[in-house]
Amino acid sequence: MVNHFVLLSFLTQCQVVFKVEMDTLISVFLISFVLSVANCDNATTPVPVPAKVIPWNETEICRKCVCKDAKVDCFDQSLTVFFKKDEWANLKEFKPTTVDLSENAITNVTVMAELPVKVLNLSRCSIEFIENASFRDLQQMEVLDLSHNKLTTDKLSPHAFEGRYLPEEYEPLASMRTLNLAYNDLHSLNQDLFEHLPELTELDLSGNPLTTIDHVTLIAISSLPMLKVLRMRSCELTEIPDKFLHTPRFLERLDISDNKLTSIPQELDETKNLKFLNLNQNPIVKLDMSSEDYPGFPRLRKLQELHMCNMQSLKSIGAGALAGLENLQTLHLSFNPKLSFIDPKALARPDDIGETYDWPLVKELYLQSNNLSEVDSRLLSRWDLLSKVDVSNNPFLCDCSTQWMVDMLVPLVEAKANNASEKMVCEEPVEMKGYTMKHLHDIHRTMRCVDKYGNRPERDGAILLGTLIGVLLAVPIMLSLLLLWRRGLCAWLGLRAPADASRAFYKRAPADDNYI
Repeated sequence: MVNHFVLLSFLTQCQVVFKVEMDTLISVFLISFVLSVANCDNATTPVPVPAKVIPWNETEICRKCVCKDAKVDCFDQSLTVFFKKDEWANLKEFKPTTVDLSENAITNVTVMAELPVKVLNLSRCSIEFIENASFRDLQQMEVLDLSHNKLTTDKLSPHAFEGRYLPEEYEPLASMRTLNLAYNDLHSLNQDLFEHLPELTELDLSGNPLTTIDHVTLIAISSLPMLKVLRMRSCELTEIPDKFLHTPRFLERLDISDNKLTSIPQELDETKNLKFLNLNQNPIVKLDMSSEDYPGFPRLRKLQELHMCNMQSLKSIGAGALAGLENLQTLHLSFNPKLSFIDPKALARPDDIGETYDWPLVKELYLQSNNLSEVDSRLLSRWDLLSKVDVSNNPFLCDCSTQWMVDMLVPLVEAKANNASEKMVCEEPVEMKGYTMKHLHDIHRTMRCVDKYGNRPERDGAILLGTLIGVLLAVPIMLSLLLLWRRGLCAWLGLRAPADASRAFYKRAPADDNYI
């Protein structure tokens, strides 16, 4: 019995030992299997290696351009393809604030990486297309120059200026202040073109063949309530439509020069804060407050500087034509070859009764190279307040009407710069032609008044003198001949004295008594 019990105990222990070893083997097998699977995964999926960071000065952009002083200068580097987004991303450590890609042959603009760029110059690049949201990550950009390219109305989409879209809010290009689209091929503007540029203050559309400001263009510009500077030079405009300048109430500078405007746009009345106006090179013939076709200026109370130069058709400026410019400080009226008359009260603003007048306190006056025969002393109320003045190269009539110019204006001009009055030259009358007003001032010349009917007796001086001499010589000669004739000393000429003449015609009566 004991042996059986011992044997049973031994078998039980062996069974326990075997069970433990089997559990151990299974555990080892499972661990080995897991490790082998892990090794297989490691073998098929390589561990990612961090990308090598390229120093900014070794990037593709900085090898082709000059990267210095926070500026990427790619001016005229014969580039034909816009840099990719990842290439721009390599410049994050450089932190450029200015990027100049002008004067290249880039036709398409693509999306740029996030950079602290403030000024981006893409002018003169033959650009035809701008990819949607190309500038969305340039949240600090203030100036974008796209001038002198090949952008058209159809290809310039509002989406080109899109900002970022976030789940909770939309971020437009809120830092943008200046956009230059000058000298492209824009005939009109998409009415939503500027919807992503709410803070834009300066817009240049010069050199685009707009011809007319159509309804959608009007809406586009009216969507810029913060606009302060608008340039529309050389756009072939024939008129400024109603309400065009109604919305941008903060507009301070307007350039509509070199267009086809034949009169002063009365819509300027909408610009309550306008300080600068350029009307150069428009075919305006005259300014006349009594004319509907050629009216003067509306009331622009804050206008300080006016340019009306190189106007080939401008002939005259009538009374009160500039009276609405009550705060005018700088007046440019130069290089107008037909401008021969400026009314003395052109700037004068009458009071409500019309008995007295007020003049703006002009500080700079430029009237050079016109066709003016005189500058009236009444044109300004205070000539002594001028800090700059130029009335040179005009065909001045030097007579008593321009005596004040010799006596007062010449010293004032000379006080600004030496010999500045040398080009104030007399054209008429003939005896004064070629004299400078400075010379007349230096010799204290007092000039005579020309005949009020326009007669110029000096032109007849030689005739009058010859006539006088002839009369003086003819009188004694005639008296001498008469005396000689009476004394009979002219018989050899066939002339008889009075006594001979009476005898020649006297005949005695016949001595015939029957003669009755």
